[in-house]
Amino acid sequence: MNTKVWVRWPLPLQWVGLVIGLGLLVGEARAQPTLQVVTKVIEKEFPYSAGQRVRLAADKADITIHGWSRPLVSVRLRLIAKHADRAVAEREVSYQQYTLASTGNDIDLSNRFVVPRGAGQVQSQLKAVYEISIPTGALLTLKNAFGDVRISSLTSDTNLTFEFGKLTLDEVGGKLTIKSSYGDIEGRDVKAVLAINAEKADIVLRELTGSTRIRSRYGKLTVLPASGLTTLVVEAARTDVLITPRRLADFQYDVVTSFSEIRVPDALQNELGKLGSKQTFTYQPPGHKPEIQVENSYGTVTIQTITSLVDR
Repeated sequence: MNTKVWVRWPLPLQWVGLVIGLGLLVGEARAQPTLQVVTKVIEKEFPYSAGQRVRLAADKADITIHGWSRPLVSVRLRLIAKHADRAVAEREVSYQQYTLASTGNDIDLSNRFVVPRGAGQVQSQLKAVYEISIPTGALLTLKNAFGDVRISSLTSDTNLTFEFGKLTLDEVGGKLTIKSSYGDIEGRDVKAVLAINAEKADIVLRELTGSTRIRSRYGKLTVLPASGLTTLVVEAARTDVLITPRRLADFQYDVVTSFSEIRVPDALQNELGKLGSKQTFTYQPPGHKPEIQVENSYGTVTIQTITSLVDR
C-alpha cells in the first residue's frame, strides 16, 4: 500500500527528512500483520506431604513460583502460540506437550515440544507460562532454558538449573543451589545456605544474609551484604566483583586477585599488598566479624560502602 504525505511548501529543510520518515513508519505499521494468540490453559492441584519433591522440567517457559501456607501444590499452565494466521497458531499450540502428575514421592511438572513427523518447520512463536504455588517448605528441583524464573517466599531445599534467561529471588531461604549458564540472577533478601555456579552471567544479590559460596566465570557480580551474613566465599575468573557493605568494619576481608587490581577506600590503601602478578587486601576490624573471601583472576575487585558509591 502506498502512503501519501501532503506537505504545504515552503517547509524548513530539517523537517523534510522527518516527514518522509514518518510516512515510511506509517506504511510499515500498516503492512505489519497482527499476531493471533492462541492459549491453552491447564489448571491442577495436588495435595502435598512433607518430604515430597516438586520437580519441574521446563523448556522455553516463564515461571513464577510462590510459597504459601496451604498443604497444596497449585499449578496453572498456559501454552501459547502466536502467528499471523490463527489456523497455524491453533494447529501448532498442540505441539506443546505437558505432564502434571503426582508419582509417589514426587510431583512431576514438565512441558516439551513435539512436532509431528512431516509437519515441517514450526511457524508460530511458542511459549509456556507457569504460575505455581507450593508450601513454603516444599522441596523443589527446577530446570529451564530460554525463559525467566521468579521465586518468592520459599524456605526449603531448592535446586535450580537454567540457561538463557533471568532468575529473580525474593525472600528465599533454606538451602539453595543454583547453576546458571548465560542466565542472570537477581536476588533480594536471600537468607540461605546459598551455592551459585555461574558462567557468563550478571549476578546482583541485595540484603544477602546466611552462608554463601559463589563461583563465577566471565560475568559480573555485585553483592550487598546485610548484617546477618555469616560467610561469603567468591571464586571468580574474568569477573568484575563489587562488594558494597553498609559499613566496611562489619566484616573482615581476605581478597586475592591475579592479573587484575583491588580497589578499596583511601583509608584502607595501606592494607593492600602486591606480590608479582597478585594483589592482596587483608583487613580485620576489631571484634569477631564474619569473613568475606574473594579470589579472582583477570577481573577487578572493588570494595566500597553503599554511602561512598552514592556520593560519587
